[in-house]
Parts: sequence; structure tokens; C-alpha cells
Amino acid sequence: MTASDAGQFYRWLEEAVPRAGSQRSLDSQDTTLSRRGLIIRADKRARELAGLKVGAGDVVALSMGNVAEFVILLLAVSKLGAIAMPVDPANGDRSLLAAARRIPIRAVLRRPRGLENSPLEYPEGYTLHSRRKLSGSLLEVDVLEPPTDLREVVPGDTEFILEAVSPNGAVHDIFRSGAHLRWIGETAAARLELGAGTHLACSQAFTSPRFFDAVVLGWLASEARLAMADNPTLESVLPPLGTYERLVVVDLLYSLQRTARALKAAGAERELLAVIPQATIATSHGKLLKQVFGAPPVQLLCLEEIGILGTRVMARGERFEPSPGVELRPGKASDGGHEVLARSPHPVRTRPLLAAGEPGGPVAGETAWIHTGYAGHFNSVGSLGEVPGRTDSLVNLEGRRASLRSIEAAMRKHRRITEAEAEVEYDVDGNPFVHLRYRATGSTALDDLEEFMVAELPPYLVPRQHTRLDPPPPDADDD
Repeated sequence: MTASDAGQFYRWLEEAVPRAGSQRSLDSQDTTLSRRGLIIRADKRARELAGLKVGAGDVVALSMGNVAEFVILLLAVSKLGAIAMPVDPANGDRSLLAAARRIPIRAVLRRPRGLENSPLEYPEGYTLHSRRKLSGSLLEVDVLEPPTDLREVVPGDTEFILEAVSPNGAVHDIFRSGAHLRWIGETAAARLELGAGTHLACSQAFTSPRFFDAVVLGWLASEARLAMADNPTLESVLPPLGTYERLVVVDLLYSLQRTARALKAAGAERELLAVIPQATIATSHGKLLKQVFGAPPVQLLCLEEIGILGTRVMARGERFEPSPGVELRPGKASDGGHEVLARSPHPVRTRPLLAAGEPGGPVAGETAWIHTGYAGHFNSVGSLGEVPGRTDSLVNLEGRRASLRSIEAAMRKHRRITEAEAEVEYDVDGNPFVHLRYRATGSTALDDLEEFMVAELPPYLVPRQHTRLDPPPPDADDD
């Protein structure tokens, strides 16, 4: 495998080493690595995977948290010309096994849970060739032979695969080429002004596309220094005062607010640029962040099928600035404004193909324009301002795109629940949560409801509030 055959992730690092190889580039909970240190470790992992017969065009699933090994393996897979597919471990192995039914996965790298030591039972048609631990690591690698009927699924120039959910709860896979990845990374680096003196921090899962795009791709496309942790608290990734020239934090509104309140209570301030990869947050919720951090936060308009569509300073009167090559315009009117339609320099490639009208799907009769599902306010010249909500049943929960319909379907599996309706509501700080309203048979309480929700749903989909509705009134014909 020659360096010229490597994918975009590895090429970024390879290009940066001659000019900034010795500079500290990655801080995780247990290690600090320079770009040269990263490439040395990535080369070692690439040789190890090549020895297991993993090579160009193979799909490698990465199921682990925000650990340095995730970045190293991403680079190693890229050096081999293989295809990385991050899988969210928050739902146990269910997401991983579901992905294996759709995508021809050649190798799985995962962190075992607890005392687990038995092989996963892969879907029918898979053959498990070997299972072993990576050298010097707790991570395990399964080498597989995927079913023959899946081998033609992935487009030939694919370097990265991610999954997204549609409004009806169905999952589709998104295929990104190296050129698409480079565009997203360069967009993030330019819009967030990620330079050599910038520290970039994030405490959220990189398996979420909106954090991966802004943080991992933005970091790779720049000379910024990345602070990451397998811990969902912002305090765990913030560098000490005086150790950086400029600090950019990409995180959830909730995490940023909590940090800002703690600083305010202590009578302290901390200059940083807060970046929130969620467009549906009202400008008013950025006031506290501006007071404590010294600058208004920045919002990202994200669509998993494309990447970062635009950026906006969270201040009254500010508009979204489309990303390079992106066009935004109003579509049909809805209660929250007009649907935001987009045109991107890179095509949307999914399996299955998205139907007209779906987010990421084509606008009927209009070449290259796609639906986003966002409801936005446009001015008289077509410039997009605030985005108060969506026109469909998709929501953003803990940085992940989710479908309310999938929550309802899961709840209807309960032996006593006859009707279920999930709605997104917002707390006083503008943070979204799910409220489940349901009807059930019998007159006694559902003592196992919370246990059932935790078992059936990933943690970020579990409703924070649930209300049992009275039985419907008897039909007049029954009198």
C-alpha cells in the first residue's frame, strides 16, 4: 500500500507532518500525541490490519467512544484505502448488527463490555474468520467474510459511511467520497477559524455526524489542537487557562450552559468561541454564553446527508452564511416559516435512495435541490435567519438526529400500551427532550415502563417525561 493510495483522512495528516509534525495535536484522557506520533501509531495499526487481510475497499466498523484509538484507527483504515464506518455504541451492539445486515462489513473493531468474551452472532451469511485483541489494547477485532449479496452495495469511491434516520424511523446509509470529506473539513476549518494556535474541544460522541464533521474533520483540515475525552462533561476537555491562544468549543447547548453557570457562580469568565451544531435554538438562549465567554455563540446548520450547510452568529438580525458552494432558498410555507431547500456541490448518495420530500431527498422537478426538513425565516432577498423548528418528525437529541416515530413504535411493543405519541418539548433553557403520552390496558400503573424504555431505546431517545392518558370515551354507538 503506497501513501498515494491512502484515503483523505490519512492524506491530511501526511500533508501536515512536514510543516507541523512535532507540535502537540491530540489530547485525550490518557495521552498527548503530536501529528508525527499519530502517524507512527496509525502506520502500526495499518500494518496489523493488513496482516489480517483487511485492505482497500473493505468496510471497517469502529464501535468505541472518544478515545485516541478511535482517531488512530480512522487514520489506519484510511491508509489502507479501506472504508471507515463509525457505529454508535450507545445502543449496545444492536446498531452494529443492524449495520451488518445492510453493509458488507469486513472487520469490526470494538471495545468489549464488562466481562463479555463470547463472539457476536453476526447476521446470516457472515463468516467469522478470526477474533483477537489489538496489540497493546483492550479493543477487539473481528475479521469477517460478508455475504455475497452485499458486496456491490458500496460505491467505488467511498471512504466513509455513516447512518441517518428518516422521519418514519427507517435507517439509511450515507456514502462520502474523499472529495466530499475534504470539502466538509475545509469548510469547518475556515468558518471556525481553526489555526495553529487554536485549541478545539468537544465532549460529545464523534459517532454523531454533526460533531464528527465540525470537530474531527475540521481538526484534520487545520493545524488546530484537539482535546477529546470519553466522558460527556465539558469540564473534562477544557485546557487549563494560559495554555492556548484561542479556544473553540463545539458542544451541546446544555453542556455549554452548565459550564457558563459554574463560571458565573464563581465570579469568573473564560474567553472562548462556543459552537452549537444545532440550528433550531432561539437566539435568546445564547445570551448567557455571550456574557460569560465574551462572544456570541455560533450555530451550525447541519444535514447529515451533506454536512455543514451554513453558519450563523447567534445574535439578533444575523443571517446564516451558506457554506462554499451551497445555496439555500425557501420552499413551501409551514407553521414555523418556509422549508429550507438546499443545493450542494456534492451529490447525496444513500442506500436506499431517499424519496422526494424526505430530508436529503430530491425536490420534485428541480435538479440538484434537496429537502432539509428545517423550517426557517427568510428575508425579502432570500437570506436565511432563525430556524425555529422542523417540518417533519425528526428532532435533534443530544446531538443525534432522531425520529419520534421510532420512539412510538418501540413503546407500542409494550404488552399493555395501546397508543403512544412522542413529542419534543423544550426546557426553560431551550434544550429539547421527549415527552411520551400513552394509553394502556388495565387500571394499574405500568411499574416496568422506565425499565422497558431503557431496554428498548438508546439512552438519548429515552423520554424524560411520560404521561398516561385516560381511556377514550366510549363510542356513542355502544350506548
